[in-house]
Amino acid sequence: MDDESLYCSNCEAQIISDDEYCSHCGLILLEEKKCYLHKEDEAQGTCLICLKLCCNKCGLFVNLVYLCNVHSSYEIIEGMGRIYGSSDYLELSFYKEILEKEGMHPFLYSRKSSPISLGNVDYSLFRVSGESDGHLINEIKLMLPLSEIIEAEKILEPLMNDID
Repeated sequence: MDDESLYCSNCEAQIISDDEYCSHCGLILLEEKKCYLHKEDEAQGTCLICLKLCCNKCGLFVNLVYLCNVHSSYEIIEGMGRIYGSSDYLELSFYKEILEKEGMHPFLYSRKSSPISLGNVDYSLFRVSGESDGHLINEIKLMLPLSEIIEAEKILEPLMNDID
């Protein structure tokens, strides 16, 4: 066994010498990999959602994770992607349970403001737009590991369309 550990030059995560890309950030580790769309351009990263090799025209880093342009709008928090958000905890718990039964690893994340202000006004409850950086403040987020997002959306899409 080799005692020398290798680390990604982008995120410093430990990698295996024969990995094609860093599984933590998506940086391409091997030379001469070509973009899935622009065959003449060298790939710079692997989208960690769809696993497509992308050049700088087709992808970018979003919160330290490489994503293709199609998936770059996903909110990424600590390596997990938001697939749905709501203020309805029961609805999200229902979706979470469905995904767990399918062997997935959903997580409910909230930065919901507390109604207890300990004598101070909780200004985040009174924001007119209700948004911060384009995302709802009092939203509970259904998050998943990036590699599970596409399959989870296929499972939940029929349920969510029934609600609309």
